Amino acid sequence: MKKLKLVQEQKTPEGNRVISEDEIIELFPLPKYFQIHFQNIHDNSHELKAELASVKQSIAQFDDKLEQVLKLLNKRYPLQ
Repeated sequence: MKKLKLVQEQKTPEGNRVISEDEIIELFPLPKYFQIHFQNIHDNSHELKAELASVKQSIAQFDDKLEQVLKLLNKRYPLQ
């Protein structure tokens, strides 16, 4: 803790004060916004993956049924 206070109280050769990490976050709130945004994306990714798997399964079933219909049509109406 003492080291942190020393860093905060340090001055650069030009006489400017060194800004602490907390002060930087207050000046630039975007990192906190992006942290919340990416946490939300991470939380929703599992739900989206499950939905995608369900859609893929439905498409596979539809493809199988379409293949069966096409086979029946080819038997009934063969191409000449």
